[in-house]
Amino acid sequence: MKLKTLAVAVTAATISSSAFALDFNGYFRAGFGLNADGGSQYCYGDGGPNAHVVGRLGDECDTYAELSLSQNVVERNTGEKFSIHTLVAYGTQEGNTDQRGNSWQGVGEATDPWSGQRLSFREAYAKYTMASGTEIWAGNRYYGRKDVHINDWYYVNGSGYGAGVDSIDLGFARLGVAVRHNKWHDVGGDDSQPYTSTPQLDVRLSGIDIGLGSIDLIAMGGKANLSDAQEDAQTDGSYNDKTGVQLTAEWAVGLPGGFNKLVAQYSTEGYGWSGYGMNNHLGDSYNIGGGGDLGRKSWRIIDHGVVKFGSNVDMGWSAFYSQLDQDDAGDNNKSDGTRYGVTVRPRYLWNNTMSTILEAAYYNAEDPWMSESADLNKVALAQAWSPLQEKGGFWARPEIRIFVAKFGGDMAQEKNDLMYGAQVEAWW
Repeated sequence: MKLKTLAVAVTAATISSSAFALDFNGYFRAGFGLNADGGSQYCYGDGGPNAHVVGRLGDECDTYAELSLSQNVVERNTGEKFSIHTLVAYGTQEGNTDQRGNSWQGVGEATDPWSGQRLSFREAYAKYTMASGTEIWAGNRYYGRKDVHINDWYYVNGSGYGAGVDSIDLGFARLGVAVRHNKWHDVGGDDSQPYTSTPQLDVRLSGIDIGLGSIDLIAMGGKANLSDAQEDAQTDGSYNDKTGVQLTAEWAVGLPGGFNKLVAQYSTEGYGWSGYGMNNHLGDSYNIGGGGDLGRKSWRIIDHGVVKFGSNVDMGWSAFYSQLDQDDAGDNNKSDGTRYGVTVRPRYLWNNTMSTILEAAYYNAEDPWMSESADLNKVALAQAWSPLQEKGGFWARPEIRIFVAKFGGDMAQEKNDLMYGAQVEAWW
């Protein structure tokens, strides 16, 4: 009994009083939009695989929310910590048409205004932090994602199941190594293995100081781990069993009230399509489909950032250029594609609460299956209210907006080119 009492006392002495603090974080966006020609809002980006190529302001037809609960379950005086992390996400059906319905929207398969919504545990993982700051983790999580906010575009998206070691201090940089696991549709007819399995190796060097800013380097590699039946099926071209590589270099420099990030990316095989244009799943999936995916390569250059001019004007922007090369020619006997675009979002701050936002963008694509290039442009104007005094700057949230957006170009649809509405976006 005395030994047990002593053990409890020693345990209590090595655990700080803050060990059980609960962290609550979240994000949501919600609103409504109308079509000037009648009907509901129509959107050209869907918040999912297809990012908002001409900016997200006035182009979001969904309700989306994330609620995160995290807790340090043990925190020792040595600096070691064990923590658990969860995140639940909810969203209306993504797509170009407006699926936001009425007050009660349940979760189901239907796509009417009363159901057909999505609910998912996007994060469920545990982490052990050593006294040195090095972290060991396993589970399902958002891992090292990098995004352009004004396009809702994750150009590195390491979401999913995995395990890894992070924040290894090398002196000149921090090293992270992870293995992440992805699934793909099974077309081999293996009843015991209904989906294909692709492990990915993810290696990162972060925070390399070069005097003028810092550099992050990321290398990913993936290869399908096929069953015997799947191996047999891949001989007819059903699968891409080649090893794919994804390389990213990002140079970040601080600017007044913000930053500039210049990114270069090269992707092959199963990463090739996700690394093309403004596709949104580079890292959280590995495409092992056969046909045109075999031998596919892509590269892109991205520049994005935020800057503040004086006390009343700030601006966010993004620009990218991308090329695709694949072994199989498309419908028009072309094997290459090109996509590029630019989005700018300047804002004028009238006082400590109110601001006026302009978002203008242009996008152009000429894909292998297209006979000629097609473009899309947008000009959106919004009046917004946010806690600028307390959380001043581009990222001040919550933000309440009323907006109008005009779309044009080859991709703009007749009678779906002028939208207006109201929206709130918040994070905490």
